[in-house]
Amino acid sequence: MKDPSSQTQLLGMRLFAMASLIYLLGLTGCGSEPQSNDSAKTGVAAAVSDGQPRRGGRVVIGLQQEPERLNEILSATATNNLIGNLIFSRFVKYDDQLQLIPDLIETIPTVDNGGISSDHLTYTYTLVAGARWHDGTPLTSADVKFTYDVIMHPEVNAESREGWDAIESVETPDSRTVVFRLKHTFPDFVSETFFDEPVLPRHLLLAELGAPFNISKFHHQPVGSGPFVLDEWVPGSHIVVKRNDDYYGEGPYLDEIVLKFIPDENTLLVQLKTGEIDIYDNADVSFLDQLKVVPGTVVHLTPTMMYEHIDFNLENEILKDKRIRQALVHATDKKTISELVYGGLVEIAHLDEYPTSKYYNEEAASRRVFNPLEARRLLRSAGWVDEDGDGILEKNGRKLSLRISTTAGRINREQTQLVLQRQYRDVGVDLQIRNHNSTVLYGSYEENGILKRGKFDLALYAWLSSPEPATKEDLYSTNTIPPKGQNHPRIRHEELTGLLAEGANEIDDARRVAVYHAITDILVEEAPVIPLFWYTAVDVCSERLKNYRPNPTQSSDTWNAHTWYLTDQSPPPRG
Repeated sequence: MKDPSSQTQLLGMRLFAMASLIYLLGLTGCGSEPQSNDSAKTGVAAAVSDGQPRRGGRVVIGLQQEPERLNEILSATATNNLIGNLIFSRFVKYDDQLQLIPDLIETIPTVDNGGISSDHLTYTYTLVAGARWHDGTPLTSADVKFTYDVIMHPEVNAESREGWDAIESVETPDSRTVVFRLKHTFPDFVSETFFDEPVLPRHLLLAELGAPFNISKFHHQPVGSGPFVLDEWVPGSHIVVKRNDDYYGEGPYLDEIVLKFIPDENTLLVQLKTGEIDIYDNADVSFLDQLKVVPGTVVHLTPTMMYEHIDFNLENEILKDKRIRQALVHATDKKTISELVYGGLVEIAHLDEYPTSKYYNEEAASRRVFNPLEARRLLRSAGWVDEDGDGILEKNGRKLSLRISTTAGRINREQTQLVLQRQYRDVGVDLQIRNHNSTVLYGSYEENGILKRGKFDLALYAWLSSPEPATKEDLYSTNTIPPKGQNHPRIRHEELTGLLAEGANEIDDARRVAVYHAITDILVEEAPVIPLFWYTAVDVCSERLKNYRPNPTQSSDTWNAHTWYLTDQSPPPRG
């Protein structure tokens, strides 16, 4: 029975569009405004009685993963995005309706407003007035130029240089103007430039330009220009950020935000119920029925551009044979995973493009279907047979045994592993489970991270996709194998690498679509990954918190944290 004091806002299916990518969404559950069983409440963005946001108060966010370090140039994880939004500034971000909006710049450059030259080779940006680093130093165009130098320095282990490597020169004619001149066109330049990456303080990091930047103490004691200032980081426990009273934008209204790192999802649920946390970010979907009846909370269901997938390590002796990878694609019953583990709240992914994207290759998708008979045929053709009758295939006296790794304590992923174990055993593959703490799985190259060092056979995790596909170059190019990028499967395919570069730079729309269809054909044939499904994010927040609007993109749910405020700064106990 639903508690009459709880509110549930199910933002299940709403409609938004970005370029040609269209998600079908709308409102389900209680409707567009949170409702309790006894009376109607005000809308999510409602203010206090005088209609103005209230200053003060603290919000506690419960997170399962703790970042290894706070620098998205070196570590582009979802948790880094979420925390980075609070401390740092970027040129642009997406709002919750997938509209690209300016942050550190006055306006988004276009050809019409003169910010982009007619040949699409010169981009001019004007920084907002009054931006300062948290130590009081003015933020200037020199900081922007310095950050570009950091990203492109050959000794810096940047997660990605995609788009940045298209830049011929960076000019800073005055303290607030930055001019990028490109070597060649890059269609996604505006949406990718300082979108993932924050602007960094030159005066604090100049002496560490190069290899020292990779291990700088700055990444644990960052000084940004965003709405909140890092106050303390207790590893294994929490991060506290406090209001930046010199922030150049609206707000911030909250006194502080605490980010508690709680690896166990059951503990997160308990702390939400007891009121120890105000936001349960990216909650376990299996908790949904319980979450709906937690008094004084709002539940958001948001279809996102994040897709769960399995990476194959192509340097593994068994997985080098693409027939093995293709067989495992056909042995994976995604529908069963969706229904058994996620209650049907996720959308099955056949490709790493959303089905309504113009880049979606329907014919290629039709070749990625659950077909255990085809899986067995491929394994036989690769020389694997069950020689001793135990159900596991062998070849040259070696068992067909592989290990799958994911983030320890993530219940849904651990349940997915168990389903995959059964499915793969049905075709003769022994799948062993070896999981890791998130900081180890996603750790940097310098810290011997599992993905970065290739210490896995199969890896189960998620990527946040971009509305445009240029970011694929960083995932699959021969030139972006760690530590140079995020090609964790370590696929080396020269034709694919060439097409990825061509697609990233192509401005003719029809030609670009054709190039990415060709890329998809290769990815389906080579099978370096198995896309599983597109996430529906489950986020829960206190009904006292206003302007909390979950974001389906890499801009993360804290994209507008500077506008959050509390209507009541003395929360009642929930448990």
